[in-house]
Amino acid sequence: MKRISFCAALFCAGVLGASAAQAAFIVGAHSSEKGNANFSFGGDTTGGVGASVASAAVGLTGTNSIFGGNGNLQADTYVFSYTPGVNADNTTFAAGAQLGSTTGFPGQGNLATGLTGGASGLYNVYLTVPSSTNVSGGGSDITITQDAAAIVLNDVNLNDAGTGPDTDPGSAFVGGANNAWFKLGTVSLTSGTTYTVTMATNANTFVSQRAHAVMWERAVPEPAALSLAGMGLLGALLATRRRIA
Repeated sequence: MKRISFCAALFCAGVLGASAAQAAFIVGAHSSEKGNANFSFGGDTTGGVGASVASAAVGLTGTNSIFGGNGNLQADTYVFSYTPGVNADNTTFAAGAQLGSTTGFPGQGNLATGLTGGASGLYNVYLTVPSSTNVSGGGSDITITQDAAAIVLNDVNLNDAGTGPDTDPGSAFVGGANNAWFKLGTVSLTSGTTYTVTMATNANTFVSQRAHAVMWERAVPEPAALSLAGMGLLGALLATRRRIA
């Protein structure tokens, strides 16, 4: 009976321990931002038009974002990559923290899970861009790779209000991806495998698109997954009990 209690305690400690860790991995588009080594250009794009103001989303340290691109025959393309288990988390969030702007005004959108990355499992993927009213590339097609079929978001409007309304009463626009973290989706990843978020414009205008950073953070397991884990533990406990009896 003591052995059963010990196993149950270990299971509970594992769940509680996972929820106590606090981390995420950010890839910045500009060289001043953390994780920039995991950013590159795609297609025939070899550079952005230039640097612009930074997003005010929490967790950022970079001084600039980037805009446009020098793509000619192909779309201006940005590529952000992440390899769980290889790329160590570079950002700390408390579980339940607002993933809005540094003003900290409540209700700005998504909440951090506070789970450490690196292991195989579900991850939330976010994008942030600065406030803007002059992106003119006709929207960006965003592709998020995972173990299952890629998630594709077409014609994403990166201007203010394009991905969500202003949620901050201050003077700056904060909503959706502008000055906050906008959730692109939840994906299934395997440790040691490289995954990407690719942004490609529909037209190669001067300000075809903007980007500050993409972030991956471990997602809270679905209730069904927790139930399966509990059933597995129950089976082990019953088997142990039969041996003890």
